Amino acid sequence: MERARKEELEARWKACCDPLPGGIPYVNRRPCRIKAKEGGRRFIEILAERFPGKLSEEEWLQVFRDELIVRKATGEPITDPHLLVTTGHQYERLLPDWVEPEVGTDLKVIHEDEVLLIIDKPAPIPMHEGGRFCKNTLMWLMNQAWPELDVRYAHRLDAETSGALVCVKGRDYRSAVQLSFEQGDVFKSYLARIQGWPDWEKLLIENDVPAEGRVWGKPLQAATEVKLLERCPDGTALIEARPLTGRTHQIRVHLWQEGFPIVGDRLYLPGRELGVAEIAGMGAEPLALRSWKIAFPHPVTGKQVSFEAEGAL
Repeated sequence: MERARKEELEARWKACCDPLPGGIPYVNRRPCRIKAKEGGRRFIEILAERFPGKLSEEEWLQVFRDELIVRKATGEPITDPHLLVTTGHQYERLLPDWVEPEVGTDLKVIHEDEVLLIIDKPAPIPMHEGGRFCKNTLMWLMNQAWPELDVRYAHRLDAETSGALVCVKGRDYRSAVQLSFEQGDVFKSYLARIQGWPDWEKLLIENDVPAEGRVWGKPLQAATEVKLLERCPDGTALIEARPLTGRTHQIRVHLWQEGFPIVGDRLYLPGRELGVAEIAGMGAEPLALRSWKIAFPHPVTGKQVSFEAEGAL
């Protein structure tokens, strides 16, 4: 790709991040659609059930008094907390003066053609809306920076994982690229810095992992190939990890299960302990996991293409 085009795309991204849109206080509108099992019940009961322990009954009553629950279609405030709601009706909860945490913004463009956009994703930044994040997300910012490209990511990286990420322009070829990922036709390689020195040079890990990347839920089969690259003087080691299946947190869980958690991981801790699954703030020790190399059939030509994120951990 031409250098001028690369610089243009990166400059447009940077302009959308200065300042970060989620850092400017705004009214966050959280959707609330009434499910079938909720129809005919009091609104305040449903909210308390959906968000257990978040607010007391008196605090929920104050939310209604402050007119912070509205009908989505009209914006009409709902002031009666005991309103019997109807299945399918849609509302919004308004969260005024919402400010999102700061995120990483050092994005680089690796490749662009008529179909693909390959980026070096910064960290920490979540891929999409959820929890404390809405505007300070990769998807939101890409849509603001490059609206004409209509890009969507073909696979996911954890918020705290940096590196090569495949995005597809428009709708015509998205399913083809996503199918390559689903069928295992994609070569993916990660760099990770782990705590401790393993006694192996190569290892195939075939332990089950939780379905949602946590320690509960249905176990799923998973396989990861790991290769030792360097034993470092500080007691850590640099490895290459190749996931042969695509489970959530797979590399992190597999290394943790083997007794070598990744440096900077706040969820999977030494001694098989578990921490808090929250995105670390800026300035915290980064998760030492990087999407390094990726290769797959090009959706137009069918030929194998490969990309690499430069830089080391």
